[in-house]
Amino acid sequence: MGVQDAIAKLDELMRRLVEADQTGKGMEPLRLAEELGAIRAGLMRGRTVVPRAKGGERHFRCDACGTIVHGNAPPAACPTCRKTVFYEADLETSIVDAGPG
Repeated sequence: MGVQDAIAKLDELMRRLVEADQTGKGMEPLRLAEELGAIRAGLMRGRTVVPRAKGGERHFRCDACGTIVHGNAPPAACPTCRKTVFYEADLETSIVDAGPG
């Protein structure tokens, strides 16, 4: 499962949760947990750090999927999801979210 597939599955799951809340229909908790587990497993198998290019000095995190790429400047598009918004990432800290702020 690629990042975009996982995002699409999460979007669909959120839509179904909102619909269940609004209609009072409810959702089976174990089925929901299984779906979330499958999405998580798919994300864990995905590559999130693109190997460093020779001479690359900085790290950039894709805002959409979290892929980290290396270079002197952010790429034109993310190699994983093709989105174009990046934030400089600090790989030296132990903070999980290396995005802005």
